[in-house]
Amino acid sequence: MRRVTLALSLSAAALFGATAPVASGFSRKDVAVGNPWIASRSLPPEGGSHPLLSKPAAQTAAPAPAQGPGRGRGGAAPPAAGRGRGRGFDEAAIARAKPVFEAQCGFCHGIDARGRAGGPDLARSLVVLADTGGKEMAGFIRAGRPDRGMPAFPGLTDQQIADIAEFLHERLEAARSRAATDTMASLVGDAKAGAAYFNGPGRCTTCHSVSGDLAGIGAKYDPPTLQGRLVNPRPGAGRGQAAVVSPRATRTATVTLPNGQTVSGALDYISEFAVTLTETSGTRRTFKREGDEPKVVVSDPLQAHFDMLRTFRDKDMQDLTAYLWTLK
Repeated sequence: MRRVTLALSLSAAALFGATAPVASGFSRKDVAVGNPWIASRSLPPEGGSHPLLSKPAAQTAAPAPAQGPGRGRGGAAPPAAGRGRGRGFDEAAIARAKPVFEAQCGFCHGIDARGRAGGPDLARSLVVLADTGGKEMAGFIRAGRPDRGMPAFPGLTDQQIADIAEFLHERLEAARSRAATDTMASLVGDAKAGAAYFNGPGRCTTCHSVSGDLAGIGAKYDPPTLQGRLVNPRPGAGRGQAAVVSPRATRTATVTLPNGQTVSGALDYISEFAVTLTETSGTRRTFKREGDEPKVVVSDPLQAHFDMLRTFRDKDMQDLTAYLWTLK
């Protein structure tokens, strides 16, 4: 009963700003035990007064401190300036990498890694894009590409390569951020060299024609889109959206059953356990696979693009982009 009375007394004191001390006969221990809300806060020293019980009636509550700019729900601090939504980078590693990169690589790739006449723009390199923390890049740097004019650098330490990788990933992220607002940022290639590649070693004329399917393509797409379709000819759809595939790019499959019957259609799904296709009639059929049974032959009109990626150089990609941009 004493504790119930105390709790009510404390509630009244909080509401009406009473300055009277706790009723005689109650110890500090009784206050803490009798009201868990008070117990959760520090009590004043012996002989002192608790702020809840000593607040004058006429005193107004102090205004809450102003919330700093850029803080959302929960009061979390905003991200560091200049980083946007991309990953953060180790500035110390980048600082260590710059003099090493400039001395070893800057002559061909430029001190900012954005390329020169003798070397490609590494901020758009497929090697850098596929790298994780310098792991994939280490073997590439140490072995070099002598056939393409890139020397080997076996003397670089693991730490130096990791630092260079951090620097190049920062360059790549900066290029992405710039591309979001500058659609011409990816237009760094040689259009004449791109035309020579298109009509020559690229074998692009096997399937494409500048007066046919590619007529006016430079007026339809901006440079980033053109370059993206070169390295990813079959882009996926966004979340919750169905992928839109051109009939010319549709993969097909032919299934030969044990009895010799064949079923063909647009390929929907394939794995080592099953294959699903849609016939021209609209009928969707799935066949269970066990080893090589049934026999499945897949035809992909874009296979030449994917095969090309194995030998595709950054310069080829940039030159082709520049050439296709001229096809207005």
